[in-house]
Amino acid sequence: MIYELRVYTCVPGRVQQILDLWEKEGRAMLEPYMQMVGQWVGETGKSNQIYTLWAFRDMNHRQEARAALMQHEGFAEYLARCRACYVEQEAVFLSPTALSPMQ
Repeated sequence: MIYELRVYTCVPGRVQQILDLWEKEGRAMLEPYMQMVGQWVGETGKSNQIYTLWAFRDMNHRQEARAALMQHEGFAEYLARCRACYVEQEAVFLSPTALSPMQ
C-alpha cells in the first residue's frame, strides 16, 4: 500500500469554497476510482491549506485510477474550477514502515 498526501494551498478566502465544491461535485466523481483516507485543514501554520490523504495498492494502481478519472464525464471541467482556487499543490508519496498501524 502507498499513500499520497496532497497539500492544496488555496487562494486566501477560498478554502470553504473548494471544500463545498469537493463535497457537492468531486466526491461522486472521485470515489469510484480513488480511496480517500482522510481530509483536514490545519489548525496552525498556514490557514489556507487543505490536506488530503489517498490510499493506493501501488503506483500502478494510482496511475490507472488517475487515467480512468480523467476520462470521467465532467471531471476535466470540475478540475479546472478547483485549480482556479489553488495557489499551489504538492504531492508526497508515503510508504508505511513496520511500526505503522496503517499498512
